[in-house]
Amino acid sequence: KWPQPPEEHIQTAYAASYPGCGARMSWNLIEALTGLWTGDDWDNNKRGKRVVTVKTHYPHDAGRLVDWDDEITRALVVVRNPMNAIPSFFNHIYEIKNNLAIHSQRAPVSDWIEWRDRLAEGQIRKYAKFVDYWMERFDRHDGDRIFVSYETLTDDNDGPGEAVRITNFLAQSEGVDPIALESVPCVWRAVVKYKQQASVTKEPGAGVRRRLDPRHHDSQRSGPTERPYTPELLDAMSQMLGDLIKRWGDRHLRLRKTLEGYRKDVQIAYLAVTNPAPLADRPQTPGKNFHIVQASLPHTGSTVLNNLLAGLFDPDAEYKKSSMISITHDFDLLSLYKRERPKYN
Repeated sequence: KWPQPPEEHIQTAYAASYPGCGARMSWNLIEALTGLWTGDDWDNNKRGKRVVTVKTHYPHDAGRLVDWDDEITRALVVVRNPMNAIPSFFNHIYEIKNNLAIHSQRAPVSDWIEWRDRLAEGQIRKYAKFVDYWMERFDRHDGDRIFVSYETLTDDNDGPGEAVRITNFLAQSEGVDPIALESVPCVWRAVVKYKQQASVTKEPGAGVRRRLDPRHHDSQRSGPTERPYTPELLDAMSQMLGDLIKRWGDRHLRLRKTLEGYRKDVQIAYLAVTNPAPLADRPQTPGKNFHIVQASLPHTGSTVLNNLLAGLFDPDAEYKKSSMISITHDFDLLSLYKRERPKYN
């Protein structure tokens, strides 16, 4: 039977994350790396203190500290770009409100906008409070606290290395004997990239342990992925991240680099909202009777696709200067077609 309760005293750590940062995925990964039970701040699985980590969202109001908090002296903290974490948290709220299976359905865009306009600003403040708390609690004790980036942990290239960091951190806890480091990439792939694994498995579930059940992972959600922000919210988010960088950047360089990356993405999104790039309105290229309009959401690899299309249809164009391809974030496709169609034959 797997995972197992610890056989003797174990040094438990918090597995802390702002809501929407892959807490369940981290839970699964920790159990897979250690073979030991994990728990949560509400003790829903009734495992008490016999766990390697305790999942919590504290100080967010979705989480709490356990009654035996004074016995926990280590923490693994998972952060994610708030621009993506906040909508993921909202999807969770939507599922509960509508009695849907957890990690099964994304909310309609209209529901997101209604919730966003009422509560997103408060969530931005709570994100800052979360980072502040876990930095302050372990101030000058960095060896007992590790920050993990959700984006790095789920990255095809960097994810295994991030899982090794987690393994090495957990190995420093008394009573924890993780798997061999050479096995970590395989385990990481089974937990984090299970969808790729499932595509080559003829019998879904065959040989898959309970805690690695794909249904536990939020990327199984179906529904719209569009989560628009107002310029005001993006500006508030950028300022919040900038303040965190000022407070903690010199104290924790890895966290600084992560937050700087998040802020850059937020600023790009702000520019896209406040200064939407107009479709190219250039004379038709001689000998060409068509134009490609690439409609894509921000941060979905639009530049990569644009380069691919240019290579296929306009290989002589300068980098990012093809007159045959335009990028837009406008998804009103019928109006888009009516507006652009008369320009080409």
